[in-house]
Amino acid sequence: MRIVRLFWAALLCAWLVASAGAVAQEAKSENGESPDAEEPKAATPKAAKKEEQTSEPEPDAEVREALVLKTARGEDVQETAAPGWPYPKAYASRPLTMLKYTIRGTFLFNVKRAIPGDTVGMARGKPFISIDIGFAFAIMDNLEVGVSNYRLASPPPRVGQALFPIVASPRGTFGDMPLYVRYRFLQKDYVEIAADFVLSIPTFTNLSATLGFPVRIRTRRSLTFDTGFELVLLTNGAGLNVETPVKAVYNIRPNGFVFADSGFSFQNLARNTTGGSALDTNLAYPVARNQVFIPLGVGGGYTHVIKKIVMLDVFARFGWNPFAYVNPAGGRSAVPVRDTWLLTVGVILHTNPDVHK
Repeated sequence: MRIVRLFWAALLCAWLVASAGAVAQEAKSENGESPDAEEPKAATPKAAKKEEQTSEPEPDAEVREALVLKTARGEDVQETAAPGWPYPKAYASRPLTMLKYTIRGTFLFNVKRAIPGDTVGMARGKPFISIDIGFAFAIMDNLEVGVSNYRLASPPPRVGQALFPIVASPRGTFGDMPLYVRYRFLQKDYVEIAADFVLSIPTFTNLSATLGFPVRIRTRRSLTFDTGFELVLLTNGAGLNVETPVKAVYNIRPNGFVFADSGFSFQNLARNTTGGSALDTNLAYPVARNQVFIPLGVGGGYTHVIKKIVMLDVFARFGWNPFAYVNPAGGRSAVPVRDTWLLTVGVILHTNPDVHK
């Protein structure tokens, strides 16, 4: 009997609840509300915390943004350095000038082997070793200035030149300081052209002035060709160097790249003297007058972004300068190609311009 009473009591409660629900739905329909609309449930503190956690992105989750660039084969979608930083992470896709307010620092360790030391052209003595620390700043998107031997798409950096050029061998001293200005005056589809002016302050060797026109061509996805020419005026003996570089850069992945560079180098043209010092930072090998040769270098690097604020390019390059002579020099300037190698290991640092704004 007790169970039967409990059963009828439960049935009566269910009927009362159902009746109350029907009355509520009827009242909603009279007010123009949807009968099927559910009343918002009061969230418990635990449920609210869980909902808040799911709505916010994970702190360690990587958020990527895309940047559309033009190439000779069509559009190329590249990953940016960081969210809100519309600068390509891929080295091959970067423009000739940095974004406004960007700061670039360079740290290069160089070993230049050949130092002509006798009449038979053998490389004797200590190699030329320098640690070059440079600096650059973008005043506008098309204009940057700096004191550095590194400029994107230009010939390989000249050793012993920077804001802080520390020469460690063959004797400890301070190198030369190249003050430069770069203005990009053409950016059309997949071709960019800029103008460089560099004044090398002779804190170590000789005064020189450089006028260059670097050209960057994005041929296809992650593949870029750099070319152009540079004129270097040598004040010591009124000589002239002409550089016509050719460089190919390919990004295997957005953060991994390889490159190869070559071209033609005309050294000591129409110079009054027989040549400059082997330690002259403005000259390559050899140091005789009216020399023409072909340099060659290969290298690669890895790009890493830290805290969405700093982007680092760690790279290495090994090359010969010269690799092949067009008109070999004689006497003490005839350095064998096996003794003309140059090794560079470096770090290029870019900062997010929003930090400086």
